[in-house]
Amino acid sequence: MNIHKVLLGAILIKPDLAPYSLPDLEIEHFPPDLQPVFAALSGLWNAKGKLDVVAACARYPEQKTAILDCAQECEAECIRITRENVESWTQLIREQAALTQFQSLALQAGSAQTTFADLPELYSRMGEALTLDREGQDFRPIGELVDDYVRHLDDKPNYIPTGLSVLDKHLKLSPGNLFIIGGRPSAGKTALSLQMACEMARRGLRVCYFSLETGPDTLAARIIANRLAAPLADVREKRVPQSELDGLADLHKLPLLIRSASSKSVGWIKAQAQRMKAQVVFIDYLQLLADGKAKDRYQQITGISIALHELAQTTGILVVALAQLNRNAAHASPSTADLKESGQLEQDADAILLLSGDEAKYQAILAKNKEGRVGEIPLTFDKPRQRFLAVTSELEGR
Repeated sequence: MNIHKVLLGAILIKPDLAPYSLPDLEIEHFPPDLQPVFAALSGLWNAKGKLDVVAACARYPEQKTAILDCAQECEAECIRITRENVESWTQLIREQAALTQFQSLALQAGSAQTTFADLPELYSRMGEALTLDREGQDFRPIGELVDDYVRHLDDKPNYIPTGLSVLDKHLKLSPGNLFIIGGRPSAGKTALSLQMACEMARRGLRVCYFSLETGPDTLAARIIANRLAAPLADVREKRVPQSELDGLADLHKLPLLIRSASSKSVGWIKAQAQRMKAQVVFIDYLQLLADGKAKDRYQQITGISIALHELAQTTGILVVALAQLNRNAAHASPSTADLKESGQLEQDADAILLLSGDEAKYQAILAKNKEGRVGEIPLTFDKPRQRFLAVTSELEGR
């Protein structure tokens, strides 16, 4: 039995069953000779909200023979056309397509042209190929959702704190969120992200920090300066007294992993994060991520933004991505419009914190926040010691 032909024929013969099949299928699920037929039927159903053989043949005369062939194939099989059968055939087609894609990627992984560096992204795509709809992604009745809420009234929200109380008061980060920290060079993006990474790891979360610009040893020096409240210059020149180094003992216990990721893609980062079972991922910084499919810089950053959002959503990992701001943000209060090279970042992020200024006049602005208020956050950056601190006059009720 040609299940692809039978399914297409079934929804032509009983078009009221099309909603139980067409929305879950894509043109890539069908062999090349049947892709034009699927495209025709899907196009007609989307345009008219209904299907029938006569209308399909009239609208797509070049596919008339193939359309009639599908209907005849279904009738020849003498199979009962029921909702259960249509849903079963649809699922089988999706599984076959996933298996075919997996096998193709496996062959690519074994190709002589594939390098070792290509493997993590290929393996990530192989895993995605075999991931069909997860439980809970289909429609759910509102009554069921309300019951879930009532059952979990005693459960506290699973927020992930940054360790800065003036920021945590308003910023409620959750697993699966995309949080963007934007700023000009030397505004403190890396320092803040490292301070947050250490705090989250201190609370038992497994954190992976991917640096596309700075080596792990340099980042370690910044963490040491932050932890000891010592000038970064002293840490780099090895001038910190031996007696003060005892304050670093607790760093050995932190589940914080740091790795260089120069010129790597989001797919590679996803594969590494899943391999290490990360709960939080930091990326410093997103404009340096690779995206070989993009035709220009705007498309590249747009694609990266969408991929980061998808990474957070599909894995439940909190993704904290650093981003450069445009040059015109150097002498004015920054806004989300200053995020460099793509407006997609503003759309995809759950929250955006923008940093600017120097020690004399420093600004930390929560420019987007789906879970709370936006506005200036009373933070200051102690650059010599790589530390972020709350200013003394915290504004209440803002």
